[in-house]
Amino acid sequence: MPSLPLSEHLNLLWSSLIIAELIKNGLDTFFISPGHRNVPLVSALAYEERAIKRVCLDERAAAYLAIGHARATRRAGVLVCTSGTAPANYYPAVIEAFREDLPLVVLSADRPPELVGSDANQTIVQEGLYGSYCREVLHLPAPTTDYPLEALLAKIDHLVSASLGPVHINCPFRDPLAPGTADRYPVPEEVLARAKRLYAQKEPFTIYPPQALPLANLGDIENILRTAQRGLAVIGRLDAQGDAPALAKLLQKLNWPAFCDIASGMKGLVDPGRQIVTFDHPDALRLVRQYDPDIILQFGSGMVSKQYEAAILPHSRATVIQISPRSGLRDPAHRVNIRIRATAAAFVTALDLQEFPVGNETARDHLLQQISALSDAVQKQIPRDLWSFSGIARVILETVPDGEGLFIGNSLAIRAFDSARCPFPRKLNIISNRGVSGIEGNMATSVGYAEASGKRVTAVLGDISFLHDLNSLILVRGSTVPVMVVIVNNGGGRIFERLPIRDFPEIMEPWMTTPHTMDFSRVAAQFDLPYTRVERPDEFKAACERARSSGHSAILEIVLSPDVDLKIFQAAQKVSL
Repeated sequence: MPSLPLSEHLNLLWSSLIIAELIKNGLDTFFISPGHRNVPLVSALAYEERAIKRVCLDERAAAYLAIGHARATRRAGVLVCTSGTAPANYYPAVIEAFREDLPLVVLSADRPPELVGSDANQTIVQEGLYGSYCREVLHLPAPTTDYPLEALLAKIDHLVSASLGPVHINCPFRDPLAPGTADRYPVPEEVLARAKRLYAQKEPFTIYPPQALPLANLGDIENILRTAQRGLAVIGRLDAQGDAPALAKLLQKLNWPAFCDIASGMKGLVDPGRQIVTFDHPDALRLVRQYDPDIILQFGSGMVSKQYEAAILPHSRATVIQISPRSGLRDPAHRVNIRIRATAAAFVTALDLQEFPVGNETARDHLLQQISALSDAVQKQIPRDLWSFSGIARVILETVPDGEGLFIGNSLAIRAFDSARCPFPRKLNIISNRGVSGIEGNMATSVGYAEASGKRVTAVLGDISFLHDLNSLILVRGSTVPVMVVIVNNGGGRIFERLPIRDFPEIMEPWMTTPHTMDFSRVAAQFDLPYTRVERPDEFKAACERARSSGHSAILEIVLSPDVDLKIFQAAQKVSL
């Protein structure tokens, strides 16, 4: 172990111990935003050779970098910021982490308690800043010799091991903040000796061995599955790396119709002839209702389509069995009959079905044949020589190489991909911020995922999402792993043209659609990023190959006529068997 980096005064001593204890817990990646009150923490990091450090100009982007890091590694990144509005800029990402059970550590500096409420500059009440969206909070006192160092480390160990989700460590500091003042603020020898001993320990002060969620005997579940005549598998967002391959094997044996949400990453792992491609088409909903499933196995949670919870479950007689390790109630329709707290992979491993139920093969085959015919008919409505969101989803799913990352932005983008038929077999790492479906931080998340996973990412964003995260182009340019940003520029927020508000044009324009006249080629030039405007669908693959061959991040822009796109969407929705 290295010697204690900084011990000139208590602020530096505590900061060094805090940083070291986080590293001992496996949290070695720190996203640092500049400030003055967090100088003790930044100073400790500057001298900490074990830490992976990333300097971030924008706190909101930094927080989404950490979200991307967590999605790739399932380990927390540590956000380090100064006091005041700095930690408040993390709030959207904290909410996303809370909803998605993603690990995240906020390490914020603060003013000492005597300055809070005194009108001192850059001072707010930071205790409880994130309200109910934080799993655990540790509000430390300003460093003092009266507070045992062992208590400091024990509380940090408990905090970061307590549960998945965001945690907040708030660190008030009195002056001095910077090194160079040891002669005026010496650390007592006894405290220094204890600090050196604790710092030198290789393991955390308190060790919390990881615990898998207990999986009870599944005999009752197996008996229910054996009775299935019209089974249906529904796959939402998954949580563990082994979930998708385990489910692919289960579905092959189970031989039920399956719906794979785009965010599950399984659209390309399940034979299209076995898939219900979408719940967002009127005829698809009609066919699923006619099939009338009696057992629904739902893996994961958080569907892109609202139709599963709004139009299928409320009218279904099915016994709904949900398998998800996530905390809290994950049942918007309030229809889950049995909830099993486990990963999909753990459930598949524990399941002991010697013979898988055959069920009503006639009903199953009729559903799948009709769904396939419907999908073919819909595809004919999507021209290959004109851009549409559906066409964009199709060409990108055909183009992104196996094993790479595909980040899909919210609003129209992810809905188009969710309704698309994916080539088979394909193995894509799908990334999305669907916890609260925000449009901020998309590029930052993509960079965080790319750098943490080592996999190139294609990020498909609408123009408004792109503008919302413009500062993150600095991160895209500097990413150690290339990120290709595909902007779908349809001149504003066009999803509202597919919602009831479309019937009120005086409200729609400009209050909802937020039109703009931005020239994205100039934006790319400002950030020194290669830029290509892709005019036609048949040019896209070649443009992607050129961008990828450069080995650098790049921007591709698709200019999409909202009127043409809406007409293609409406024509596809009118298809009926």
